[in-house]
Parts: sequence; C-alpha cells; structure tokens
Amino acid sequence: AALLAHRDGAEVVASTTAMGLGATAARDALSAAVAAGGFDEADCARAAWTLLHFVLGHVAHEQQRGQLDRLGLLPAGAVDEDPARDFAFGVDLIVRGLGTLG
Repeated sequence: AALLAHRDGAEVVASTTAMGLGATAARDALSAAVAAGGFDEADCARAAWTLLHFVLGHVAHEQQRGQLDRLGLLPAGAVDEDPARDFAFGVDLIVRGLGTLG
C-alpha cells in the first residue's frame, strides 16, 4: 500500500535498490521472517530478494495500469480481475516453494 501511494513508487525503490542506495529495512524484515522458519542465511537472503522483486513487479504493474487507465489508453476488456487476490496467490506460491527447501 505504501508503494502504491506514491507515483512511480515501485520504480523509485527498484532503482535505488539496484544502485545499492537507500534503506534495506524491507529486505531485512523479509529475511528475518524467513529466518524464523529455520532457514540458513543464504536461503534467507535469496528468499528476501525474491519476495522483494515480486512485490516491486506487482506494484509496478498496478501503477502502470492505473496510469494507462487515467490516460484512457487501456484496451477494452483489459481489466485485472482481482489484483489483491493475485498478489496473495503469488506470495503464497513463493512461501510454499520455500517450504520445499526445508
């Protein structure tokens, strides 16, 4: 929700992350959550990056669609049925996949 609240929020965070700038709080929190599942440091880091990339990609998609919609550039019928449901499914898929490593 925080990224969606800022125009191009996902793009800004992705760019600063790619350049090694900015805070690492989100990635660190994700890594700590994975560590609570008993995973080693390397798997925690990879899982945190995977989740962060998924979040940024999903938010970038939503922001781009919103901008296109405001400009009247979305083709007829180009509707995301339920972005929140799709996001939850993606996170669940990643978490379940991570569970196969343990």
